[in-house]
Amino acid sequence: MPVLLVLTIVLGSFSGCLGLLQSRELLEDMRDPPTLKTESSSVSEVKVFTNLFEWEAYTNSTFIPIDESVIEISIYRKVQITGTSDIGCFESFTRYVRAELYTPSNALAWSIDVCEDLGASIDPVTMEEGSTTFETGNWRLVIDARGGGLQNSALQDNFHIDINIKRACLLYPLEDVCE
Repeated sequence: MPVLLVLTIVLGSFSGCLGLLQSRELLEDMRDPPTLKTESSSVSEVKVFTNLFEWEAYTNSTFIPIDESVIEISIYRKVQITGTSDIGCFESFTRYVRAELYTPSNALAWSIDVCEDLGASIDPVTMEEGSTTFETGNWRLVIDARGGGLQNSALQDNFHIDINIKRACLLYPLEDVCE
């Protein structure tokens, strides 16, 4: 009888831990598997020039954080410079838009340099050859532009550049935060 009592106490104390382990495994098996979710964000640069008598200069540098979860980077760009089809481009005289996207290691990933209309288009940014992820860190978008225009009219130089970033993450059931 004393052996049975000791055995019952010993087994009872061990079954708590083993019982928790078995319960946890059972709950893990009942839970739905994590799902792959994509999230998109964008950085937008839009400028409309409204000074008719003097050309306006515009310069901006924006940092864009890129981490290992980024699976796609694309750039929407549109430039409208009114009346340039008749004039042409002259280096220090014309209106222009220059935009460049640099990686954290200062390599040029994308650029435009235009002094005439450039229709709306989406340009994908590709990963380095042999890589499966984009370089992590702060990417830098540098814009230098000059233009003019008449406010509230069709005679306005303008540009629109969007950096679209798509991230993939695992979303676990009963959680709202992607990992």
